[in-house]
Amino acid sequence: MASHMQPDALLQLLSPRSVAILGASDNAIKAGGRPIDYMRRHGFAGGIYPVNPNRATIQGLPAFAELAKVPEAPDVVVISVAGQEVEGAIDQCLAVGARAAVIYSSGFAELGEEGAAQQRRLVERARAGGLRLFGPNTQGVANFRSGAILHFSTMINEAPGLDGPVAVVSQSGAGSSIVYGGLRGMGVGVRYMVATGNEADITAAEMLRAIAHDDDIRVMLLYIESLKDPEVLAEAARLAHERDLPILAVKAGRTRAGQLTASSHTGALAGEDALADAFLRQHGIVRVSDFRDLAQYSQIFLGGQRPRGRKVVAISNSGATCVLAADAAEERGLALCEFDAPGVAALREVLPAYVSARNPIDMTTALLGQPQIYGRTLDAVAAQRQADMIFVGFPIGGEGYDFDDFSAQTGRFAQQSGVPVAVAANQDWVAQAFRKQGVPVFESEGAAMRALGMLAQYTQAREAALQGAPRAAAAAVPHAGEARALDEVHSLALLADAGLPAVAHRCCRDEREVRRAVAELGFPLVVKGVSSDLTHKSEHGLVRLNVNSEGEALAAFAEMEAILHRLGVRHGGVLLARQHKGAFELAVGAHLDAIYGPVVMVGHGGVLVEALDDVQFLLAPFTVAQAREAIGRLHIARAFGPVRGMEAVDVDRLAALLVRLGDWFAGANGRVASVDANPVIVPRGDAAPVLVDAVVIAHGEAA
Repeated sequence: MASHMQPDALLQLLSPRSVAILGASDNAIKAGGRPIDYMRRHGFAGGIYPVNPNRATIQGLPAFAELAKVPEAPDVVVISVAGQEVEGAIDQCLAVGARAAVIYSSGFAELGEEGAAQQRRLVERARAGGLRLFGPNTQGVANFRSGAILHFSTMINEAPGLDGPVAVVSQSGAGSSIVYGGLRGMGVGVRYMVATGNEADITAAEMLRAIAHDDDIRVMLLYIESLKDPEVLAEAARLAHERDLPILAVKAGRTRAGQLTASSHTGALAGEDALADAFLRQHGIVRVSDFRDLAQYSQIFLGGQRPRGRKVVAISNSGATCVLAADAAEERGLALCEFDAPGVAALREVLPAYVSARNPIDMTTALLGQPQIYGRTLDAVAAQRQADMIFVGFPIGGEGYDFDDFSAQTGRFAQQSGVPVAVAANQDWVAQAFRKQGVPVFESEGAAMRALGMLAQYTQAREAALQGAPRAAAAAVPHAGEARALDEVHSLALLADAGLPAVAHRCCRDEREVRRAVAELGFPLVVKGVSSDLTHKSEHGLVRLNVNSEGEALAAFAEMEAILHRLGVRHGGVLLARQHKGAFELAVGAHLDAIYGPVVMVGHGGVLVEALDDVQFLLAPFTVAQAREAIGRLHIARAFGPVRGMEAVDVDRLAALLVRLGDWFAGANGRVASVDANPVIVPRGDAAPVLVDAVVIAHGEAA
């Protein structure tokens, strides 16, 4: 949904100078009473105007019978009335010149088409008068810096607001509260908590883009069930990367059951999860699993330390923690740093003689009698500049361990060295000691290593995003005319013209052309009957492999001709093509998605492509580095390296094929609806992949 307000103006709506509450309540527990109570308790300095025709005062403030009686035009109006009264409330907001309305009321698009139609009418009314809408079906918005708390979450009672460097934006009101509570439980302050609800007007993506203009925000946390405006989220991500402002996101609806639930819950239909995953990854947005993850893993990004690479040093006073940390590092794609000779010598100078100077560093119980070992070990590691990240594990702390000192030294190390640190601690008082120093703490070795892995991945993705050309996710371009499938001859020719490595082939209509094709192509050959009516030729006996002589080619030609005539299908000739052998068969394709635009797929191919489900998606256009990364995520890619004396696959050539396909397909502007190339033969060694079979569905002149 396109924005009609500049991001900085939208950000200003979160800092209103005055607020009116329609449906205001004297009861601070009710939704219409909570924002009044919260704003008064959190020091909101602007005007608070309760509107209720049945009361003269509300919570000690003068109440007004109608919005028109309020002494000034409120910047924002909270609407806490029955659903059928919301349209009238919008008219009142327009009449007094309010800039925005926060609609708590439910009963709209989340209930079906009738409610959706009513919701559309609200937006039409509001937009005609320049009024922006949060919701409906929202728990509201909050600014804990100014005290403009227009959110009715009970969590604010449990964890009073504290301004901080985090913004929470969520389609789910409960979700925004859960994340807020998790952050406050860790002692982290939150500036903005925004629940966008049904997103009739203002979307979560639009809010992120606006909040990215607040220079004090260091992490933005996002929960979405559907992505209505990917181009806006792409712009938000680009702005955030310019500031090194990480976005962590939960995209719900991973499974079919989850998608159906998401649809009924918010009135929004979740898109294909694999495409959402590709979108988030390509735009450097860190995807996590749930609300708890959003709060927990935000810690690692807050300090501003960024790793140069993926090498980690693990330090602990427990051998078991060292082993678990080593396992977790490997699982997260991190490498344990191997110290060079000077590094080993430096560690030997600070560690007891019976402690091995290797990674992981097990300080043993020596730390009890010699607490200075810890700080000296950190200093020795920092001086060598070999570690990109540090893991510290304190599984058990008690009498004799000075955690005030340990935590202070850890905080100093992170600040001075710029090297990220993640701590694993099982005891809350130990964790609190580190958090007071701004050091992120996790409940297990695995969680801490996962955090470091996320940070390394974000840093790499951010650099790629900044180096690549900006890419807004354009919706599919509608094209006039009916799409139709091209036969294999025309499909291969179109892809070859596009610069893709289509197999050398000839289309033959008589025996003379067969003899000429044999002379030009050589052996072995594949012979196929061609018809745009048939996409699975082998099922009809229309494929012959290992044709090794002119006589075999002529016999196969005659057989194909007979089958095509017997089937009564459109006759596209007989295809002769070079037969290629390779180590792998992949599937490569492209299609236009209604939300994300041009999409390219690569995966394990052959007849089992659907069953194996080993595929990755890229949103075109994309870079060679992004293509390589997608290829590397395939399960089959584990076999692409040199194996038992065999050469490795030239992944760069495969990546270049994907980039070329993406660029051409995106540039077709809807003339090509889809491409399905399966198999693509991928050899080992110094050889290019080859598209040996393809079906293109095209419109108009492309067809």
